[in-house]
Amino acid sequence: MTLRSSVTFQIGCDIGGTFTDVVAIDSSGRSYADKSDTTHGDLTIGLLAALENLATQVGVPLPGLLASTTRFVNGTTVVTNAVAELRGATVGLVTTQGFGDNLLIARSARNAHRDHHKQLNIPQIVAREHVAEVAERVDRKGRIIVPLTEAEARQAVGTLVAAGVDSIAVSLLWGFANPAHEELLASIVETEHPGIFLSVSSRLHPVIREYERTMTTVLNSFTGIRVAEYTARIERDLAARGLRVPVAFMQGFGGTVTAAEARQRPITLIDSGPAGGVIGARELARRLGIRDIVTADMGGTSFDVSVLRDATPQVTQRVTLGERFLTALSKIDVLPIGTGGGSIAWLDARGVPQVGPRSAGAEPGPICYGKGGTEPTVTDASAVLGLLDPSSFLDGRRALDIDSAREALGREIGKPLGIGAVQAAVAVHRMVVADMGNAVRGVTVERGHDPREFAMVAFGGALGLFAADIARSVGIRQVVIPADAAVFSARGLLSSDDVRTRARSAMWQGGDVSAVVTALRELDAELVAALRAAGYPDDRIEVRWEGEFKFAGQQWELRIPIPRRDDLGEADLAEIQSGFPAQYEKEYGSGTAWVGSPVVLMAVRVTATGRVDPVDIAQQEPETGAVIRPLTRRRVHLPDSGEAEVDVHGALPPGAVVAGPALLEHPLTTIGLPAGWELRVDGWGNYLLTDKEVAA
Repeated sequence: MTLRSSVTFQIGCDIGGTFTDVVAIDSSGRSYADKSDTTHGDLTIGLLAALENLATQVGVPLPGLLASTTRFVNGTTVVTNAVAELRGATVGLVTTQGFGDNLLIARSARNAHRDHHKQLNIPQIVAREHVAEVAERVDRKGRIIVPLTEAEARQAVGTLVAAGVDSIAVSLLWGFANPAHEELLASIVETEHPGIFLSVSSRLHPVIREYERTMTTVLNSFTGIRVAEYTARIERDLAARGLRVPVAFMQGFGGTVTAAEARQRPITLIDSGPAGGVIGARELARRLGIRDIVTADMGGTSFDVSVLRDATPQVTQRVTLGERFLTALSKIDVLPIGTGGGSIAWLDARGVPQVGPRSAGAEPGPICYGKGGTEPTVTDASAVLGLLDPSSFLDGRRALDIDSAREALGREIGKPLGIGAVQAAVAVHRMVVADMGNAVRGVTVERGHDPREFAMVAFGGALGLFAADIARSVGIRQVVIPADAAVFSARGLLSSDDVRTRARSAMWQGGDVSAVVTALRELDAELVAALRAAGYPDDRIEVRWEGEFKFAGQQWELRIPIPRRDDLGEADLAEIQSGFPAQYEKEYGSGTAWVGSPVVLMAVRVTATGRVDPVDIAQQEPETGAVIRPLTRRRVHLPDSGEAEVDVHGALPPGAVVAGPALLEHPLTTIGLPAGWELRVDGWGNYLLTDKEVAA
């Protein structure tokens, strides 16, 4: 096949812990999708393998596909894995004299565990011998009290370089109020040690709260070298194979940046894959006219859930990464648990079945993959129950070894419990449903939402077999499984815009607003210039101003929109102050406002968005009255009702309706439809599941 010169593509790729997913949508609205194993030694190997599979589907060599690509968006686990595994650069920290133990004290770091044996201090990313203190002091108004001499600055940097650090973070007390001392240190690193990766707190996050600012700066340096190597490699390898456009990289708060900007602020790429899934679910919900959704994503290593009210992602401020590191980052609110298709099943000290958080990952993977795995996983349990066809997994590219999976489940789970392998597989399935149901309750019931008022958008290669069971366990009546569910996070990347966001401390309680206005205008100009440099015309750039307000004495702020006007004045901010109690109670409930307490502005934030061309999927007219016949029937072990023969369907046309119990085998995933559920295919190929028992 030869591509017509008028046919162009947009490609999204999500590199997960187990699989690398790719999606291409052509200019006529046709979609292509595929996946391959993630190759952790060199992530581009797995990406190129997936792209080769994709090019085969399109019917052209990979260079031809890439040459016809107008947008390429990447979501990656590089930063997430570096933080989770504590594998990053050797970081040196320069800080103010007397504050070298800031990271060690860590706000007296504690977690939510009731077991005091688990109340441990956080890991130290910066070794104490790699902390250099300098005699300098700036006060809270930015006045220099103790000047930093060039000699001392040079000595501090030289000491760290001599100690063997390959990355430096600079974070001085009140450095955001006056960055002169931080800039002196930065200039020495940049001119005398250009091979050292550098993060400067006043450039990265010039906002009050020393610990969060310092931790964010340190983590940026900790992950910087790996991101620099990764982004350079992916750009080089794709360009060598024909890609003519820059690669865009997804950020955790839901927008893309260029490779150069990703290298400057690598920490913003944290959780970029899950963010892509949430953005994709937002667009899908809007298309289907659904307002309130729970997103659920089950891949090979984790299950991620999020709540969208009015199809709007929730953005969390001052994010704690890995339940350990309190940062100044903002990102889409996603709750992850260690339950994925590759999660390992085991028995705890009480003999109770558990699943995860350890995962077999891509290597060796589940036992049934035949790649050397020895510990039974969730996928092995599904295979033993007969829910997966051993000859059609991954569109027939991987035969499943059911016998080995059955033997391992019997040995590791069944024998200690005095049950057979099938019953052990049922126990694993039920445990997975219980764990994931609890995660859904965690983002709904525990946060004041009634899950019965939500629909679930369920995606990820492994979730189709569990989605209906999870939904029923929490009272959700409708489940939407996207047409490209197995690669939906990659698809969601193409629904994201180019986004830049910056914050700056600008404290105000009343009176002169000139400092606030100056901060907003300077951030505005910086971000608009960045988007213009990325190729966006002014009519495709949207800018939003916000202020972080709180009642005096509170720890946390609430973001409130600020009108973006040339004549912004005191009256505008005073109006926000007067309306703040109502906004606060809208967020936290009636009666929660601190009546009579002054309202304080702590910081301002500017977000600039470069709107990309929307990606539209071709819609087909649903058929009515068509007779739907299964491909075959298969004897399976249903976790809720025992052994039975069920209908097995393949591809279904728009308008098709199927009643459970049944299985639907998509080339890249399998959907389980329990008894009492009905499945309908819409014009875009999405699967709409309704719990008829509850609906009745």
